[in-house]
Amino acid sequence: MSATYSIPYPKDLLPHRAPMLLIDEIDEYVPAKSIQVRTEVNPDSMFFQGHFPNEPILPGIVLIEMMFQACGIFGRLENLHSRSLAGEVITETRAKSGRAIKIENTSFSRPVFPNDVLIIKAEPKQKLFNFSVFNASVEIEGRGVAAKGVVTVLINN
Repeated sequence: MSATYSIPYPKDLLPHRAPMLLIDEIDEYVPAKSIQVRTEVNPDSMFFQGHFPNEPILPGIVLIEMMFQACGIFGRLENLHSRSLAGEVITETRAKSGRAIKIENTSFSRPVFPNDVLIIKAEPKQKLFNFSVFNASVEIEGRGVAAKGVVTVLINN
């Protein structure tokens, strides 16, 4: 049986709102395998205020939050997918809260500047109850990987 739902917008799956909703769109979701989302870095973002004058660089912690949000979206889509395979007709999605639990082996290799387009990817490594561990990365379109690491999230479904 195939899934009978359409992929919603990030704001339909996450409880975040501006300025903390950091994902613009979902590019690709492969059930049980991966998620790819993207965002364009707004030059007027509050994150550039004071970081750094005359040389704005997006703080690394924001890249980590983007990875966490991508993982949260994956978890919500997994829930929708399993519900649709079970024959449930899905007419609404509700954003539910989750939590960032752990960051491991995270490295930052390139700075992110205003107007960069970022592609955030996550692949599940392990799941135990509502805790999921992912390999995640943030790539700058046309310039390569900006950050990568292993993140653990608690996803309330």
